Amino acid sequence: MSTWGKAIVLAFALLATLVAPAHASNQISVSAAEVTLPPGQNTASVGVSWHTDGNQTVQIWIRETGKAAKLWRHEVNGSATWPYLHAGTTTTFELRGGPNFATVLGTTSSTGRLPGRLSADRTHLALAPGTTGTIDLSWATELSDAQVWVSHNGNPQKLYAQGPSGTGRITWISRGTTVFTLWSGTGQEHLLDTLVVTADSGATASFDRPVVVDPDGNGIATVRWTGGEARLVNDDGTETVLSGGSAAISTRGADRKVVRVYESGQVVTHASVTILRDGRGWAGFNYLPEHEKRYQEYLDDAVWPQVRDQVAHDFDMMASTGGTVARIVLWPEKSTNAAAQARNLADLAGIAKQRGIRLVVAFANSWLTNPNWDDTADSRKKWAEFAITSANWMNTYITALEPGGAVLYYDLQNETSGVRGNQSNLQSAYLAMVYDRTAAPRGKRGVSVMHASTDGADLAAALVGKPMDFVDVHGYGNLDLLDGAVRGLREKFPASAVIVGEIGKSAPGEQQEREQADYTGQTLQTTDRLQVPITMVWELYDDPRTPPHPNSIAFGYLARDRAKPGFGVLCSRWSLVPDCGAPREATSAQPTTLELSATVPVRPGTLAPNAILRGNGTARLVITELDPAGREVASTLTEPVAIGTAGLNYLRHQQSDVRLRDETRSVRIAVRAEGSTRLQVDALTASVR
Repeated sequence: MSTWGKAIVLAFALLATLVAPAHASNQISVSAAEVTLPPGQNTASVGVSWHTDGNQTVQIWIRETGKAAKLWRHEVNGSATWPYLHAGTTTTFELRGGPNFATVLGTTSSTGRLPGRLSADRTHLALAPGTTGTIDLSWATELSDAQVWVSHNGNPQKLYAQGPSGTGRITWISRGTTVFTLWSGTGQEHLLDTLVVTADSGATASFDRPVVVDPDGNGIATVRWTGGEARLVNDDGTETVLSGGSAAISTRGADRKVVRVYESGQVVTHASVTILRDGRGWAGFNYLPEHEKRYQEYLDDAVWPQVRDQVAHDFDMMASTGGTVARIVLWPEKSTNAAAQARNLADLAGIAKQRGIRLVVAFANSWLTNPNWDDTADSRKKWAEFAITSANWMNTYITALEPGGAVLYYDLQNETSGVRGNQSNLQSAYLAMVYDRTAAPRGKRGVSVMHASTDGADLAAALVGKPMDFVDVHGYGNLDLLDGAVRGLREKFPASAVIVGEIGKSAPGEQQEREQADYTGQTLQTTDRLQVPITMVWELYDDPRTPPHPNSIAFGYLARDRAKPGFGVLCSRWSLVPDCGAPREATSAQPTTLELSATVPVRPGTLAPNAILRGNGTARLVITELDPAGREVASTLTEPVAIGTAGLNYLRHQQSDVRLRDETRSVRIAVRAEGSTRLQVDALTASVR
């Protein structure tokens, strides 16, 4: 630890110890109850010491904010350094002994602190047009060369004050977003803290709940507002003026309702509600095509014509699984020609819409965290301008997509991270400024959160007065954490639909595939219990590149023409075939016609069936429509496709859509293999749109 770090540690209590009374001689302690991170560092270190009665072997377990407990040490009396204290998080150390180390003998904890803090008496002001407001600002750090800078509505930062600590009454706050940043060094060497102040009309709007389950479309959702004129956006895009401060909105028709509040002809706030016709919610996939250029490059003009047919088949397949949402992630470094990519993405959106699938478009601005805005000697002062150019980048895609009406919402920053890292809460400030300039329509604005337990509060504070329609948490790992993340974000964003936009587990081998299936089943049970309205998996396919990207090794639920066991768990949740993943098999000693089938109830619309199978010969689907009495109404045979050695995912090769007759109430979906001695169906799926 540096001399500076030692001085800070010694400024705190020298010892923080909690000892279980029943084991008075079993002790565990830390060198400091609070440790301040050195400027520019992501973590700090703390010393841990323990002593036991009788020199018994013990275990030291670690509990961090928002994470599951994990084993750290297994030994007798001793000491060690824990080097991973994060700012704003508390790490608890448990001394465990006894049989199976099940008895907690003592605990102690240490908390990481930022090396500087900004604060104000208020961070949200309601102002009349053309007026200004006042806040009392304060900052504190041990650094003599600290500086406070300020930016309003994305304008270049200006120096406000300098010195280790101070206060100031600011009387010039006007409508918009004002961001204060605290830095160490006169050259802005390290960002210590960020504070966002929002000033607006003070108008509010919210529905009584962000998600409504209404299978018949006969319910209502109550919206309440203050200030301004409220207007309901009708299903045809027109608006109806509301009055009285509250109104009952019918949940019939479109599954999204939006109310906008106007002041002097400008929208100043809004509220939205999501209406589910099925309590199971909506399902989907994070989509990257099975292609070498899968990370957004597939949208380039040179590649898109090559992959368009595959993309169409992939969306057929997602639809047959019961998928209704697909998530597309965009990166600035991959946007070699944003205008061309936006045009092709709009084409992809049309393909999705034809199949009853809406898009979530997520903007992953990795340049914010690198940071690539630091490209000249004084560009640390220019990060606010970077937020504006980033909004322009996003708007290129949004303006191309909006006329098609296929986008459910836009994630304005994928996996926003607030207090972690050496750019304290900068992402929350970035998001607040982008919000003011986004072309995403009211009712289609969202964000995803990287560490819900530690970042959610900072993000919610930065977005006061800026309604988010969707807040997305990603669920990798411990399911108890997913439960807490969803509940915690619902508390911080009570007017937002909290969804789970990514779940996944790498499955590169047979054992891992079984674990992926178990993980998927348990995760879906968790999201079902929490009544999460949208759940999406990462991802449809394994990464086909050699070597694959380290973040996407075998995360797919499909491996080319083969379904992993986890795919059967997914389709059993949302497909019309409730046991779609149950193996179905038929064999013959001589080549012949083999057939396996399932009968399912249907509603009027277009049927999209699929089969993922193994065996030999050729395979096709036979769809037999039945009336209420079980009599055959019509029969459709799809085109035959040869079963390859790796198997066959039928919809990767041929379409299977069938427009159902008005009198059809159920269908028998048969997989027919001709010239075959073996037919094994690993997944049989269907949906109606």
